[in-house]
Amino acid sequence: MKTFILFSVLLATYNAFGQENGIIFQEDFEAASIQEMASKWNEAKNSANMSFSGDVPEGSSGSQSLMMTYTPGQNTGGHLFKMFPEGYDSLFARFYVKFCPNHSKVHHFIHMGGYNPPTTWPQGGAGVKPAGNERFTTGIEPISDKWSWDFYTYWMHMRGYADPNYFWGNTFHPDPPAPINRGEWICIELMMKINDPVDSYNGEQAFWVNGEKIHHLGKGFPNGYWIWDKFYPNPDSLAFEGFQWRNDENLKLNFFWLLYYMTNGAGQTDTVFFDDVIVSTEYIGPVLHDTNR
Repeated sequence: MKTFILFSVLLATYNAFGQENGIIFQEDFEAASIQEMASKWNEAKNSANMSFSGDVPEGSSGSQSLMMTYTPGQNTGGHLFKMFPEGYDSLFARFYVKFCPNHSKVHHFIHMGGYNPPTTWPQGGAGVKPAGNERFTTGIEPISDKWSWDFYTYWMHMRGYADPNYFWGNTFHPDPPAPINRGEWICIELMMKINDPVDSYNGEQAFWVNGEKIHHLGKGFPNGYWIWDKFYPNPDSLAFEGFQWRNDENLKLNFFWLLYYMTNGAGQTDTVFFDDVIVSTEYIGPVLHDTNR
C-alpha cells in the first residue's frame, strides 16, 4: 500500500509538473524498440528505415537518438505524426536534428499546423491554397540547396508563383540567413500562434536555432516586401500584414509532423538524426534548460 501511495504521489507530481510547464508531448527516443517508440505516435511511415543510434546531443539525459535513412529507389525517408485533438491557440515544438556531413538536398522537413477536423495522419494539399476553414501548415526546412533554415508555409492568404492558380509553400528568407552546419547537432524550436478573432490577421510564427531567435513574423513586423511567393525582410519596406491562419473557430493548432521527405537526393544514401522532441504551450529552449523545468 505504501508503495502504491508513493507511486501515485510521484505520478501526480509529474503530471502537474508537465502541465505547469505547458508540455503536451515529449519523445526522447529511449524506447526498447522502434515498434514501442512508434506506438506513442499516431502514424509512423517507413519505420523499417528507422533505427536507434548512440549519437546524442551534448547535455542530453538520454543514450540514444532516432536515425532515419533515405535510400534512393527504396524509400522517400519517413515520418512520425502526432495529433492533438483538443486543439491549441499557440504551440512551441523543439527538436534536435543532425544531418550526415554530406547530406544531399531535402525535399520537405518538419511541419506543424492545424486540420479541421483533426486527423491521425497528414493530409494532402500541395499546390493548393487553403480556404481558411480546413487547414494551415508551416514547415521549418532547409530551403533548396542553400542549406539555410526558412519557413515553408500554406495559409489562406498565401501568395502564388507567377500564376494566380499556382500555389506552393511561401518562404520568408531571414536576414541574415540561418546556415545549417551538417554533421553537427542543432536545436530547432518552432512557434505558431493562431489568429483570434478569426477575421483578424494577428497570427504569428517564429523559429529559434540553438536558443537564438532567428525569424518572427506577425501583424506589423517585420518590414519587408513580396516577390511572388517569397517574402524578404527590409526595414525600408512596408510592415508585414500578419497571418490570418483561419476563418473558422473550429480550426486550431492540432498536429506535429516529424517529417523527413526525400525525392531529389544526389543518388546517395542519406541519414538524419532526431532527439529530445518536446511540444508545449510555452517556450522550451535548448536541452540544458530542461533540467530547470
